Amino acid sequence: MNSMVRPRALCLGVLPENNDSTFTTQQSNSELDSIQQNRLRYQREKNSFDISSNADLSSQEINTNPIEADSKPHEKSYARTAGAYRMMKNASLPSMKTADKLKEFNEGKDLSSLIGRQWKAGDVYAPHDLHQAELSKYKPRASPGVDIFDILDMNPLEHYRVCQSNLNSPMTSKLTKPTLQNFSMMSEWITPMGRIKSRKETALRPVNQRRLAKAIRRSIGIGIMPSVYRHPEILYKERKRYEEESNQIY
Repeated sequence: MNSMVRPRALCLGVLPENNDSTFTTQQSNSELDSIQQNRLRYQREKNSFDISSNADLSSQEINTNPIEADSKPHEKSYARTAGAYRMMKNASLPSMKTADKLKEFNEGKDLSSLIGRQWKAGDVYAPHDLHQAELSKYKPRASPGVDIFDILDMNPLEHYRVCQSNLNSPMTSKLTKPTLQNFSMMSEWITPMGRIKSRKETALRPVNQRRLAKAIRRSIGIGIMPSVYRHPEILYKERKRYEEESNQIY
């Protein structure tokens, strides 16, 4: 009986050894597969693994997880090419956004200039407060920096008197630059009823507005310009021009 039990014991003693060896070989193969799956992306860096999937990234869904257990390394992938293209595209976006922001800023600035009243958080307003006549009360009044007289380099005080070259006076030889009489300019800045137009209508600087008003008052005070209607010379020229045009037509 002992002879019959020994081979059975020997067989049982051999089988576990073979099973352990097969288990260890299977485990080593699985470890090799896992190492091959998580191969190094950069060979010099030991902790950088290539965990990207084998399939093309463009065919994957957005919600898929790129880190998967069955992911295998792929040799041909367009992920880096797509990433480079995305970086180039994003590099051109800031300039476009800057241009759009500048355009929006200019449009907002133009619109805000129409709204004279500066609204603040918590202000209570009525519908009539948004009317243009009501908002014009809060419009900031900025005086113009340059007006028509500055552009033409003219002084209104030099254009209301009679030309000194036509007068026989001893002062004529002393004048280097004779002053001219500009009735059209004088009558342009007064109303038909003889009132001097305000800065709101003339859009002149305060200095030139005062000079123009002084020239008009002086010409009226001297008697060379009427105080109510337009100058006779201007009326005569308009009448003559009207007669010439009517003769050409008929």
